[in-house]
Amino acid sequence: MTQVSRIPLRKEVEMRVYEVLMESIAAAKSRDTVSRLLGDLLSPTERLMIAKRLSIALLLLKHYDQRTISRWLKVSLGTVSKVSVMLQSGKGGYLAVVGSLLRKEELKAFIQKIDDALADMFPPVGRDWRSWRKRRWEAKMASQKAF
Repeated sequence: MTQVSRIPLRKEVEMRVYEVLMESIAAAKSRDTVSRLLGDLLSPTERLMIAKRLSIALLLLKHYDQRTISRWLKVSLGTVSKVSVMLQSGKGGYLAVVGSLLRKEELKAFIQKIDDALADMFPPVGRDWRSWRKRRWEAKMASQKAF
């Protein structure tokens, strides 16, 4: 359980603490650095909670039903509703981060469709097409994400 001191910070100290936090997160450029930073800052439970909230936002932007999201991620409908409200009327943080993930996924899907269309139009010459198509299908299934 997270504990916060009952003794309030002076306003300028609190502002500086948040500034250090924001600068630290912004300084983490690579995925590995972010992973190590979050591992040092947050408990496993806190990391899971944040990951679930970001996943809720992603699924909401993909137009999944709130009850379905609740069942899949094992969270309450209240949590899904809170994230939904923040997506609609918050400061845009969820939308900026999760929207970026969604755009990357859409770009990858678009490129994959082009690759599939080209592969269908120009199959490999002199090869066993059946095994080639099977390997392509297996690679495609392996690269798909859960949601």
